[in-house]
Formats: sequence, structure tokens, C-alpha cells
Amino acid sequence: MTRLCATGVAVILSGLLSGCVNTVTGSAMRDPDAPPFETTLTESDLDQLLVPVEQLNDIVGSFDLEVTLELDELNDNSEAVSDPECLAAAFGAQELVYGDTGWTALRDQIVREPGEDNAHWIEQAVVLYPSSDEAREFFDTSQATWDNCVGSIVTYNQDNQPLEWAVSEVTAEETTISQMSTPEGAPSGGCHHALSVASNVVVETWACGDDIVDQASEIAGEIVANIEKI
Repeated sequence: MTRLCATGVAVILSGLLSGCVNTVTGSAMRDPDAPPFETTLTESDLDQLLVPVEQLNDIVGSFDLEVTLELDELNDNSEAVSDPECLAAAFGAQELVYGDTGWTALRDQIVREPGEDNAHWIEQAVVLYPSSDEAREFFDTSQATWDNCVGSIVTYNQDNQPLEWAVSEVTAEETTISQMSTPEGAPSGGCHHALSVASNVVVETWACGDDIVDQASEIAGEIVANIEKI
């Protein structure tokens, strides 16, 4: 299932994101009352942050997830959403979203079951900024953007066929925001999207499937926990 190429919710969702990532060359949740991180991470630290496949299996209730794509550059799905202002709420790690915000490095990973009609699709990305203030600024801007896209978003698959998503209100905490999108006609599940900030790193996660509720937030929380260990 993917966010982009919808076609059952498992099949709708398994078709959504597979093969739909275009690149541009060039359950731990943090306590909001905890003190800010003192450590400034570097690019080499990013390789220690993403959640291992075995742990992702436990989070989404799968057993055969595998990494299918690893990137150190941003994606461009700008032509696959009807409203460019909602690109940030529709797709992860986007060039037009992060492009001029001062980011310096990233790691982006796509994880799913083998085959085409996969039951789950996961994206986990960590984006490095020079300072915690710059990372926080991106987080705050993202919350406002997501809020403006509540209601519905239309995306297009590789055959340029439209799919309408019902987009929930944003669930906001001090360092994490999340939002659920449900494809038209799906009785349950959909794609859960989360964004967290910790130290000078922005964490962005997606979890798609017919049994998805809030797993993207859990994945983001585990990444934040890894940041705290640096």
C-alpha cells in the first residue's frame, strides 16, 4: 500500500506507494515536560536513528517487512497532488517542502512486505538541521500547513487517476504532530502521518495499511528515543 498509487484498503493502500517515489538529485513518545536536548547531531548520527525492520514488524503487526528503498535525497511528488499547498500533508520528505528550509542531510527509507499487493507501507525519514531552532521552526510551520489541509486531499496515481482522501484534524503535542488520511471507499485503515522534532533533527514517518490507526506516531517516537541516546 502506498500513499500515492491507490487502487482493496490493503490493495488500495498497497498500491498507493509502491513505485511512486520520485527523487530529486542534488512507541516511545518524548515527555513534553522533559528538558531540551543538549546534543547537536551530525550527519553520521543519522545512520543510527531509523527503526529496524524487526521492530517495525512488531509495530504494524507484520512478519516479513523488508527495506525496498533507501535515499539520502528528497522526493518530488508535487505533480501527484491536486493542491500544491498540501504537498507536505500528502507525501513525505518532499523537495518543495524542505528545499529552502536550511536542512543539511537526510536519510529516508521505504519498508513494506514483498510483492505488489503488500499489506503495509512505511516511510521513515530523519532530516538534519544546523540547529535545534531551525528544526523547531520547520516543525511549527508544518503544523500550520497540515491544519490548513484538514478535510480532503486528492492525489494521482501513475496512470493519473485521482483518489480522494479524507484528512483528519491534526493531533498536536509539544514535539509531535500526526494526521490520518483515509482513501475514498475504504472501510478502515488508511495512512497515518507523523512529524516530530528532537534536537536538530526533524523526524517524518508514514504508516499505511488497512489496520493502521496511529502507528506512524509510534515509529516517530522510537526514532526520537534513538536521538536521545546519542
